Amino acid sequence: MLFSWFQIFIFLAAGILLARFELWYLMLPIFIYSLIGKKYARHTLIASLILLAGFIYYNYFMLEPPAQLTHYQNASVSGIVKTYPGYDGVRSKFILEVEHSNPYQQNIMVFCNFAPEVNKGDNVRIYGTLKPPEQPGNPGEFDYKAYLALDKIYYTLSVKKESDLKVLVRQEGVQGWINSYRLQGEKTIHNFLPEEEASILLGMLIGKKEGIDPEQYSDFQKTGIVHIFAVSGLHVGYILLLAAGISALLGFSQRLKFFFGIFFLLLYGTLVGWPISVVRASIMAATGLFAYYIGRDNQLINSLGLAGIIILLLDPYALFKISFQLSFLATWGLVYLYPLIKSRMSYDNTLWDIVLIPLCAQIAVMPFIAYYFNLFTPVALFSNILISYLAGIPVILGFLCLIFSGMLPFISNILLYPGGFIIEIIITLTNFFKSFPASYLWVATPGLLVVLMYYAGLILVIIGLKSSESKYFTGSGIMLISLFIAILCLPAGIYNRGVLEVVFIDVGQGDSTLLKTPGGKFLLIDGGGSDFYDVGTRKLLPYLHHRGIRELFMVINTHPDTDHLQGLEKVVAELPVKCISLPASLVGADEYSNLKQAAQGRNIPLVPLQSGHELNIEKGLEMRVIYPDADKYAGRDYNEQSLVLDTRMGNFSILLTGDATTESLQKILNSRTVKPVTIVKVPHHGSKGSLLPEFYEKANPLYAVISSGKNNPFGHPHQSVLDMLEQNQIKILRTDLQGAITVETDGKGLKVNSFSNPE
Repeated sequence: MLFSWFQIFIFLAAGILLARFELWYLMLPIFIYSLIGKKYARHTLIASLILLAGFIYYNYFMLEPPAQLTHYQNASVSGIVKTYPGYDGVRSKFILEVEHSNPYQQNIMVFCNFAPEVNKGDNVRIYGTLKPPEQPGNPGEFDYKAYLALDKIYYTLSVKKESDLKVLVRQEGVQGWINSYRLQGEKTIHNFLPEEEASILLGMLIGKKEGIDPEQYSDFQKTGIVHIFAVSGLHVGYILLLAAGISALLGFSQRLKFFFGIFFLLLYGTLVGWPISVVRASIMAATGLFAYYIGRDNQLINSLGLAGIIILLLDPYALFKISFQLSFLATWGLVYLYPLIKSRMSYDNTLWDIVLIPLCAQIAVMPFIAYYFNLFTPVALFSNILISYLAGIPVILGFLCLIFSGMLPFISNILLYPGGFIIEIIITLTNFFKSFPASYLWVATPGLLVVLMYYAGLILVIIGLKSSESKYFTGSGIMLISLFIAILCLPAGIYNRGVLEVVFIDVGQGDSTLLKTPGGKFLLIDGGGSDFYDVGTRKLLPYLHHRGIRELFMVINTHPDTDHLQGLEKVVAELPVKCISLPASLVGADEYSNLKQAAQGRNIPLVPLQSGHELNIEKGLEMRVIYPDADKYAGRDYNEQSLVLDTRMGNFSILLTGDATTESLQKILNSRTVKPVTIVKVPHHGSKGSLLPEFYEKANPLYAVISSGKNNPFGHPHQSVLDMLEQNQIKILRTDLQGAITVETDGKGLKVNSFSNPE
């Protein structure tokens, strides 16, 4: 064979990449050389043909992104439930497959504000709001729209009432039997184990992560072991280990062992819904079993390549999915890096294998973990040695529980006891590893060139391990890898020195403003918040992590309304903060109890602010509090006591007004503390109740920034506010339309940019 299966996969994937990013012209030099070149011309010709095949296949399979999709308020949709529904205690979700002439409505992500009594394969009719998913508003925010588009999903359907979902035909046959078995197994696990252990076991066993506590899940990420919930090769390996053990115990022949192993693979894959990682692992496992059965050496790297080819032929979009990328790279580390390094180390000690196997998987995926999750987890080198192996016990016992739950439930209960005990050990070990100094670091999203530098270094190390001049290549590779790690570990404040940055973060219907001082200190003023979703986790923290911010110099809350305070509680719980500042007039408000408790637990001082206070942050940067005074406020409209901050650097100035009311603005005018500024953050999201034209005449800003949510029910910003700003020739910037808005200045010039409409 001219090329190995793995090499064919690489060429096919490269062709798909070129098609995705419309780089067809990069194929021309290869094709031209195959026609006029002499050395390796045949190899080059076949390689170029595989590249072309990948290019053409992707373009054939690709669905052009829609320019605009219609929003349907009262939609009626019928279809087949395509995935196992997931329920997190608040809402559930599943994919609905619809027979529709419009290709953009053939797959729909359904969200229900209840736990629907439906399962995979059921034919249902649903009534609800059909709309395209929203674009992310900030850098680093999860792009759910792009994520769904990789599965050709361009619409979401929101269902409010149980009566809006009707089952037309229940799934029967094999899938119906699998559904009942899976449901019975889940019920058995929930009935026998405590909720925390049950949710973690179901996450490890079938990838059902909805029930896992978000903070607990975050701890698994920080210790580098979250892959135990991404059902993949690790899990398939344990299922095969179980099949081999049972086969040996029953004295099966080689042939029966092969078919028994395949049966277990098919059963497990069907139970978990055949995610990409399980498809890849199952193909590799099946080829390995077949090679073993016929007595041939199984080349694992070629099995990996063959699995990759099959997956890309089934779904060329898979190449751009996180699950495929991480699963494929981790497996490459195990089947290629591990044997290569082991051969050069020439050891004969099983303990080294225990260390080297998870290490090679971590080496392969490190840049992708940093890119997608903004995490660098040195502790993963230790945590994986113990936890990855321990995870096999509950996976095996849980799988047996699923099998016996419908026939012999008492056996399932017996199996779950040790499984739950091991999960408790895993939780304890996770907390232990998380407590290590520098166990994890939040890192800025690395650029493409930095990621390529890492893999260039890794390739050089591989060449060195296989070359006679190993020292030169290995040394150069280690230097590039070390440089990559050094860049990752740089503090966020080191970038853009000498420049004041003001970022109005898109937190939906709320306020959050980040200041980076010229000296590299970060101040966060308000954090957004909502009664309907976790703004801190979904919007605010992802942006801070994207920047690689590990510490905040100061957190300021203008007033304790939910849409300004709630996100700060998440931030203070996650990141080190040097001090927290609150309005002196509201410091005793009950709404601050959670924030005060978090501050006390982490020894963060509370600094009350009042008019006249000057914050000495660093030389050349002035921040003054111009409202309110320190008199204790006994009312309930906290907007009347919202902090107003005047910040200046050189010729630049900005007025941050929180949710100040018309009366508050009038008092500020009467105090004669308002001076002309460059930018005004429009108070109360552009509410009519905060409109005072005289205030803007006095401030005379060039820009007005409005922080509000898309299609919010309050009608913010009010048209009268927009009209007034336009009449005064003040340029309007809006987070609901433009996403995060970034202002940069050195005190002389000014640069304004927005996430949705970058310059």
